[in-house]
Amino acid sequence: MPKSVRIGNAQAFWGDRGNAASEMLAREPDLDYLTMDYLAEVSMSILAVQRERDRQAGFARDFVDVVRSLAPYWSAGGRCRLIVNAGGLNPRGCAEACREALEAAGCRSMRIGVVSGDDVVGIVRTAANSPASQEFRNLDTGTPISDVANRLVTANAYLGAAPIVEALAGGADIVITGRVADPSLVVAACKYHFGWSKTDFDRLAGATIAGHLIECGTQVTGGISTDWLDVPDSTHIGFPIVEVSDDGSCIVTKPRGTGGQVTPQTVKEQLVYEIGDPANYLSPDVTVSFLSLQVDDLGNDRVQVRGASGGPHPETYKVSATFRDGYRSAGMLTIFGRKAVQKARRAGESVLQRVREAGFELRDSIIECLGSGACAGGVVGALAGNACQESDVFLETVLRVAVEADSRQAVESFSREFMPLITAGPQGTTGYAEGRPRIHPLIRYWPCLIARQAITPLVDTITTEDTSPSRAVVQPAIERSPMQLECAAGERLPSRSPSRSGPPTLYDIACARSGDKGSSANVGVIARSGEAWEFLRSWLTADRVAEFFAPLQVASVERFELPNLGALNFVLRGVLRCSLRTDAQGKTLGQILLEMRLPADGVCMIPVNGQSQRMMP
Repeated sequence: MPKSVRIGNAQAFWGDRGNAASEMLAREPDLDYLTMDYLAEVSMSILAVQRERDRQAGFARDFVDVVRSLAPYWSAGGRCRLIVNAGGLNPRGCAEACREALEAAGCRSMRIGVVSGDDVVGIVRTAANSPASQEFRNLDTGTPISDVANRLVTANAYLGAAPIVEALAGGADIVITGRVADPSLVVAACKYHFGWSKTDFDRLAGATIAGHLIECGTQVTGGISTDWLDVPDSTHIGFPIVEVSDDGSCIVTKPRGTGGQVTPQTVKEQLVYEIGDPANYLSPDVTVSFLSLQVDDLGNDRVQVRGASGGPHPETYKVSATFRDGYRSAGMLTIFGRKAVQKARRAGESVLQRVREAGFELRDSIIECLGSGACAGGVVGALAGNACQESDVFLETVLRVAVEADSRQAVESFSREFMPLITAGPQGTTGYAEGRPRIHPLIRYWPCLIARQAITPLVDTITTEDTSPSRAVVQPAIERSPMQLECAAGERLPSRSPSRSGPPTLYDIACARSGDKGSSANVGVIARSGEAWEFLRSWLTADRVAEFFAPLQVASVERFELPNLGALNFVLRGVLRCSLRTDAQGKTLGQILLEMRLPADGVCMIPVNGQSQRMMP
């Protein structure tokens, strides 16, 4: 048995690059497994709407095109096995569509495993009006499921690796699942390959870490990195590969000839992404602690991650449920000229006033002047001594007004009242080519738990038959740009960050990454040096972060330490309660925090941009 298994990822979300899988296998034809992730929290709701229109829908149809693009690879003898959650609400339908595509391409005897059983909406609805409804309380708010039972759209449990392993053991070349925990796609490949048992906790924990590292695709190879401007050839960032060993440790890398980079920083940023309590990271396969992880730079875009520790999995599955909650709409216009922000804000207020005067009630609304610090909700303005809030500072802004209401008629009223700003609004108004703002059903996320014994995962297999004439297939080559060829030769391309002026900020000594966790957000902060870590550990407290984000009405802040990574992890409770904000998923919060100014004097000396700076611990 090989000492390691090589697993790639070519899809981070539904809408990612469709040709990434074929490009990766053209460069790495001997890859053992390729994983693809299609499902975010609300993806099931989109699929549910599609299935209401067409009972044969309910899965990510884009994936069928991916399978079609890989037919030449398999026909030429390629043996990489595909594990994806593109099945959504209809894994069987997805598998049948893939079978038809493969048969049309002449792929013989391909076996497609189908994993289902995650759909629990029937169980949740039945229990909603009984004492069992307590089991499905919202994990963020504690609200009983009975409050939204008649508006439920979907409810799907995050299954683990076990049914995927069963499908692989049955000879499946492609495994298509519904809702499965993202890291479990990688855990299943490792568990099957090495023959691990369900009590090999540390090994399973290591595989879960490997899965967590690559589940978001290029985020671990330089995408959305704090130092993104320094990433080589960001146009052609390569998707990640993990080489997992039998002990659960892994090496993170990427295909040769691709852009991006794999460094301890890119790996650590992804490690702290959306993990909550790093000592108690829960998955359907194992409970993981990140506190013993070690990250070692091996050079040449290869970083080793080792030392994960694990314990028994929880006795419940997490359920991602969604429910209808009215309607929403958002409109944007560009305002140019003196006092642009003041004019834009008054224009937005006039629209909302006309909606109210028409007799309609809006449940919530927001006016954002993008380009003036609106994403930061006033935090950046406070940092600049409120300069960002002065109306005469900016000559240009993008007015964004968003509303939600229980009735469609109220939102339609907003849509009708917004566009007259083109002639009745302030001078310098433009950017109205798309017409009236569109109206969308508002779907909200409801996280809850379900007992494991309530769910029975199902595994089925479909086999393709050859229905086309035999033909020779040549695997397409990929042209490389001169920049890519330099990367392939092992030369690190020179890059330089723009110089920074003014007082030192957290950006100078740390990097960060953030993302949503229901109505809360996760912000990971990683020190750039050992000296910076000692300072951050004592200075960057939960109270200080809570005070910094006070303009965003954060309910509370919880801090977790990862001294092994030189990192802190903050959970900002309730910061994403307003779903109308441009940054409804908390992606900007890490970069906002990095603008926090460091103390001007003190006793701790930390190098900042090559010069020593005094920091107060």
